[in-house]
Amino acid sequence: MGPKTSVGTPHQGEANAARSGAAPGEGSATRRRILQIALTLMAQRGVDGTSMRDLASAAGLNVASLYHYFPSKRDLLESVLIEQGFLPIRPVRIDPEGAVPAAEPLTLAQLLAEIMTSMFEVEDFVRLMVGEAMRGEETARAVGVDLFGAFESAIEDWVTNNRPDLTEGAGAAAVARLLSAMVVGIFIQHAADVLGEEGDDLTALSLDRAREAASILQPPQ
Repeated sequence: MGPKTSVGTPHQGEANAARSGAAPGEGSATRRRILQIALTLMAQRGVDGTSMRDLASAAGLNVASLYHYFPSKRDLLESVLIEQGFLPIRPVRIDPEGAVPAAEPLTLAQLLAEIMTSMFEVEDFVRLMVGEAMRGEETARAVGVDLFGAFESAIEDWVTNNRPDLTEGAGAAAVARLLSAMVVGIFIQHAADVLGEEGDDLTALSLDRAREAASILQPPQ
C-alpha cells in the first residue's frame, strides 16, 4: 500500500460529520481528540491490547460513531502519520518543462535530516509502532511498512531526479534502501540510549548524520 495524501480532500471525519449534519469544525475537533486518546491508550496497553470498543468508551462515543471517523485500527494509525506530515514525504522537484520552481530542491543532506527530525518530533509514536511491529502486531507492522516505505520512496525519487551517477551505478532503489536503513538505525540507536552525549541534541545529530551520508555519496570529481 502506497503513501496516502489528504491534499485537496476533506479529512474522513469531516466528511462524515457533514453527512451526519454536524459542523465540519466539530467533526475535525472530535477526530483530533480521538487520535490523541488512541495514542494514550496504545502507549499504555499496546496496539493489540487497545480495541476499538475501548477507544470508543474512552472518547465518550459509541462504536458506530467511532467507525464513522476511522473504519479500522489501521486507518486510525495511518491517520496519525498523515496528521503529523509523515505521509506523503517528497522532496521539492524542478519542473520537467524547465519552469522556475517555487523553491530550491532539497539537497540529499537536507532530505535525510528532515526525515530524521520528523521521526524524533513524534518519537513516542514511532517507538510504539516499532516496538509493536517487532512483537508481531500485524496492524503496527502494516503501518510501519507505509511509514518506512514513504521514507524510502522519497529518497529514491531524490536520487532519480538529482544523481544520475548513482542511478546508473548501484541504482536509485538500492541507494534508497541503504539510506532508509541508516535513518531507522539511527532512531534505534537513540531509542536504545547508546549515542551518549550525541543524543542530547537530536536536531544536531540529524544534521551531522545526514551530512556524513551525503559526503560519502558525493558525486565523483
